[in-house]
Amino acid sequence: MSKQPEAHRRAFLKGAGAAATLPLLGATAGAQANAPQQPWDREVDVVVVGSGAAGLSAALFAHEAGANVVVLEKGPTVGGTTARSGGVHFIPNNHLLRASGTTESKEDFLRFIVRITYPASYHPDAPRFGATEAEYALLETFYDEAAPAIEALEQMGAVTYMPMLDHNHEPFNDNFVELPENRCPRGRSIVCVPESIEEGRFYYNGGGGLGVDLIHLLRKATAARRIPILTRHAVEDLVVNGDDEVIGVVATTRKGTVRVGARRGVIFGSGGYLHNPAFRRTYMRTPTYGGCGIPTNQGDFLRLAGGLGASTGNLDQGWWMEVLLEEAIQSSDAPTGVWVVPGDSSLMVNRYGKRFCNEKNQPGGRPQTHFVWDPVAVEFPNRVSMMIWDKRAVELFGGIYGIQKAGEPLPKHVISGATLAELADNIASRLTTVAQHTGDMTLDPHFTTNLQSSVEQFNQFARNGKDEQFRRGQAQGDIGWHYYGGVPKVDNPYPNELMHPLSDQGPYFAALVVAGAIDSKGGPKVNRQAQVINMDGEPIGGLYGAGNCIAAPSAATYWGGGGTIGPAVVFGSIAGRSAAAQSSRSLNRTSG
Repeated sequence: MSKQPEAHRRAFLKGAGAAATLPLLGATAGAQANAPQQPWDREVDVVVVGSGAAGLSAALFAHEAGANVVVLEKGPTVGGTTARSGGVHFIPNNHLLRASGTTESKEDFLRFIVRITYPASYHPDAPRFGATEAEYALLETFYDEAAPAIEALEQMGAVTYMPMLDHNHEPFNDNFVELPENRCPRGRSIVCVPESIEEGRFYYNGGGGLGVDLIHLLRKATAARRIPILTRHAVEDLVVNGDDEVIGVVATTRKGTVRVGARRGVIFGSGGYLHNPAFRRTYMRTPTYGGCGIPTNQGDFLRLAGGLGASTGNLDQGWWMEVLLEEAIQSSDAPTGVWVVPGDSSLMVNRYGKRFCNEKNQPGGRPQTHFVWDPVAVEFPNRVSMMIWDKRAVELFGGIYGIQKAGEPLPKHVISGATLAELADNIASRLTTVAQHTGDMTLDPHFTTNLQSSVEQFNQFARNGKDEQFRRGQAQGDIGWHYYGGVPKVDNPYPNELMHPLSDQGPYFAALVVAGAIDSKGGPKVNRQAQVINMDGEPIGGLYGAGNCIAAPSAATYWGGGGTIGPAVVFGSIAGRSAAAQSSRSLNRTSG
C-alpha cells in the first residue's frame, strides 16, 4: 500500500526541522487526494507553473517533444524575475566558445565547478573531485545538457545568442578567473540577441539583450506554438492519484478556482521564497532584508512539494546582493541593488568605522560578509554597513547603485556631511530612526576616529595602487563587476583604476547598506531528469522543478554572470523533455 499524503507531510516536517513552522504557512498539499472527485476545467499533457526562463524553456521543450502544454503564471505579467534581470546565461563549452576556437572539456569543467561549488570537500585526486554522487550527477548533467539546450533554442528559432561583453568588448569574465582550475575564465556568459534595438534604451551587455528581451523572444516562440500562458493563476494545491503521483493542480484566479489535469507531469519554475517573510526568517541566512526578485516569489513550490515529502536542500542560501536598508524597510521588493560599491573614490565601513571587505568583490560573495557573527561581542558587526563616497563620485558615477545624481535633490536614503565627523554624526542620527529594523544597532564610540583613519589608509592604498587589506582591483572579477551595467570608464591618474583617493574637502555622503538577494536558491531537490525526489532519493511521480524554486546545483556559489538563468534554462529544458516522455496517466484519483 502506498503512503498517504499526510504521512508524506509528517516526514517532510520532521526532516526539514520545521514542524512548528510550515503548518502555519499553509502546507496543505495532498488534501486534494482525499477530496471527492471533481471535474477538470482543463486537461493537458504537461502543466508548467511559472513563466520565467525556467518555465518558458520547459514549455518549449515539452511542446517540441510532442506534449500538449499550458503555462500558469501567478503574477499579472509574463516573465517572472527573469524579466527584471540582465538575461545572462552561464553555459560551459557553448557553441560560441567553440566557434572562437576554445573547447572546454568535461573533465576540466567539472574539476573547476566542484572546486568552487563544494570547496570544503574538493580534492583534485578524489573520486568526483570530492563531490558526493548526487552533487556530481547534477553538475555533470548541467555540462552535458547546457550547450545542447542553447543550440536547440536557436534551432527552434526561439533565441539567437551572442557572447556577453565587458567594457572592453571582450567576453565577460567568470567570478573565479585566477583559480588554476579555471581553464576557461571567459566566454561562458552569453546573452540573447534582441529582436530589435529600441531607440533610447541602453544595452549594457555589450549590445546583447536583457532579461526583458529574452522573455519577449521566449514568449513569441510559445505563442507561435499556440502554448497558452494564463496569468493571475496562482497554483495553491497539487492533485495526486492513489499512487501518490501528481496528476494536476488547483489554481486560484480572479474568477474562482481552476483545476488543470496533467497527464504526463507538472513542472514548477515558480521562483524562490524571497518575499515570504516567514520563510525568509526561518530558512535564509540572517539577516537578509529583501531583494529584486519578483514579489510573487513566496515559496509556493517549497510548501507544495514539502507536503508530498520532497527532500529539500540549500534552503539557507540566496543569489546574494546588497540592498539599500531604507528601501528594504519600505518593501522587501527593493529594486536598487548595490551590485558593487560604485565609483573609485568610495569605500564601505562597519559600525566600528572600519573597512571589512573588498568593495568590488563579486556580488555573490561580498554580501556574505554581512553575515559574520562575533560571538564575543554577540553581534553582527557588519549587519548594516555604511557606503561612503565623495563629490567626485557624484560627478562621475551619479545615478549608479545608490549614488545620487549630480545637481538633483538628495534621495531619502543618502546621508550627507560637510566633514567626515559631521557625516558620522548624521549617520548616527539616521540609525536611531531605523533601530527597530537593525537589532538596535548603533555606532561604536570610536566610529568617527576610525572612519577618518580608514579613509586616510584607503587614500594611501589608492595612491600606491595596491589595496593591502582586501586586494581591491587585483582580480579580473573586480574589474568586470565594477564596470557592469554600463558604468563609465573615467580618467583616474592612479595605478589602480578601481581606487582613487577621496577628496580632502567635503561634502561627503553615505548610505546604509544591508544584505539582500536576487532570490533564494534552495528548495526541493531534483535528479538528473529534473524530477523532484523524496527523502529516500526516489522521484515523486509527475513532479518536476527548475530554476530558483529548487535546490540549486550551484549550492552556495555564484559561478559568474548568468549563474542563475543558465541552470534555469538547462534544467527547464530537461524537465520539459522528461515530462513529455512519460506515458499518459489517468486523471482519475485512483491509480490508472
